[in-house]
Amino acid sequence: MSKASDAAAASFGDVLEFGLATRGGGAQLPAQAAAAAAVELTPAERLEALERRIAASVGQYQESLRRLQARHRVEVGELLDEINESGLWQLQGYEKFGHYVKGRWGWDRSYGYRLIDLAVVRRALAPLGPSVTDTVVESHARELAPVVRHNGDEATRDFVETLRAEAVDGKKVTAAVYAARRDKEGLGRPSGQSPIGDSGVDHEDEDEVVDAELVDDVAEKVGLGIRAAADTAEKALRQLDEALALDLAPFHRAEAAVDLSRIRSAAVRLQHRADGAPGPAAGA
Repeated sequence: MSKASDAAAASFGDVLEFGLATRGGGAQLPAQAAAAAAVELTPAERLEALERRIAASVGQYQESLRRLQARHRVEVGELLDEINESGLWQLQGYEKFGHYVKGRWGWDRSYGYRLIDLAVVRRALAPLGPSVTDTVVESHARELAPVVRHNGDEATRDFVETLRAEAVDGKKVTAAVYAARRDKEGLGRPSGQSPIGDSGVDHEDEDEVVDAELVDDVAEKVGLGIRAAADTAEKALRQLDEALALDLAPFHRAEAAVDLSRIRSAAVRLQHRADGAPGPAAGA
């Protein structure tokens, strides 16, 4: 692991440790509010004051969580980028980096590359300061990553600063604006780079990898959907058994009858689909 990676891990760990140490502390009242709290309040005023503190605490928590998530994504992107560039993923026996991301971490290949793009872009824009880098989200990074790889860090900074300066009334520059100007100025990918950032790969082979992974992703989603439906059906069955034990009927009997008919029809169609699906049948 590089010194930059060590520093990133340490800084993220410090933030996480601080967050855990202060979790549940709630929002602190300003001095004026604390003084006012000493004054006897009516029940309605007391409730209002407590609810304000809850709202403030929730707001602080959500903001801290957003910041922590942003730092986490950048850190993971930097680490994945180092693993990719150094070829260390091959030590795990994978033929492609995308296979490593999927097999080792369970993430879609595209998600891993989005994190890498985010880290690469934010690293290139770091000299511009947090006022710029903190506004870069994944959708921006997806459009700016080709500019970094094709034209370098300095050209990317010039590109971003120009668009930000042209923004009317201080409006934020969107991903669509970055993409349109990038394409207009021809700041695209080099010819040897795939749409998601792989360089030096055989494109026919890469297309086959993408197709195979898309098939795997669809198959996994189908399996998860069927499993979730089965869990829901079993839960409904348990609830119906409990109701029958208490001699209770569904509150809306007519609607329940329609729903049960839909479940039966879906189960029949699902079985027909499964019978026609490739691969070994259940129990084979």
